Amino acid sequence: MLKENKNKLYKSLFFKDEKLPYLEVRFVSKSNYPYNKHFHDTFSIGTVEEGDVSIIYKNKNHKIQANTLVVINPMVVHACNPIDNQSRTYHMIYLDTQWCKGLQMSLFGNLDSFVEISQVTFEDKLLYKKFIKLSYTLLDPFIFYLEKEEKLQVFLIELFKKYCKKELKLDEANDRKIDTIKKAQLYIKENLKDNLTVKQISDYLGISEFYFIKLFKQVTDLTPHAFLLNEKINFAKDLLLENMDLSHIAYELGFVDQSHFNKIFKKLVGATPKEYRENRV
Repeated sequence: MLKENKNKLYKSLFFKDEKLPYLEVRFVSKSNYPYNKHFHDTFSIGTVEEGDVSIIYKNKNHKIQANTLVVINPMVVHACNPIDNQSRTYHMIYLDTQWCKGLQMSLFGNLDSFVEISQVTFEDKLLYKKFIKLSYTLLDPFIFYLEKEEKLQVFLIELFKKYCKKELKLDEANDRKIDTIKKAQLYIKENLKDNLTVKQISDYLGISEFYFIKLFKQVTDLTPHAFLLNEKINFAKDLLLENMDLSHIAYELGFVDQSHFNKIFKKLVGATPKEYRENRV
């Protein structure tokens, strides 16, 4: 069983299993590696067990330290980095949004969409301790799937009941802008292997090239190129778990070469593709 032993340092561990396709877990020990701005298409929960971290979330800075949980809603651009280059030990759990919505519907009744949590950080000592324990449970290869799933759901039910709040609907003009960019994001995801141009995407949307770039940045806080790279890396993570050759993955996703692929992957994941594959538990 994986023990919560702070004397034994684990550089980086990942849990992702085809039998639990809605879940990914990450544990990193004693790292001061910085991240570029990025996003996840998952609902993500994390904390630091040791050290202090600054998170940029919706262009605001928040401090995370032991006893503090952080929630990152799907598609929100963020970056979690060490303060003063100090090392930190942290845990992250990434969850499929539609799976989470199903759990929320069992609690709140019928929902049109996943209910986001508006609060970014929580100084909740009890929930923090439960999260740390849950993370170690999910990473432990000797614990049955059923126990992992049960404990995950118990934790999420407490989190959702305590912190989920319905938010006010955006005005109609903002809704149209968001719908346009969602359409663009879907088009990019469906054409990850192609070397897309701004004109191709803007023509598909029926708007000008210049307005498209401005609107995309306004809605997502990312350029279309940064979004494209992020989605390529998200897809690459799935291909890595299928044991596909690294050079083939780089080719399939349109990178110049494997070195280019490795460089972008590490910037966004904090580990090389090889480390990500080999450090699974």
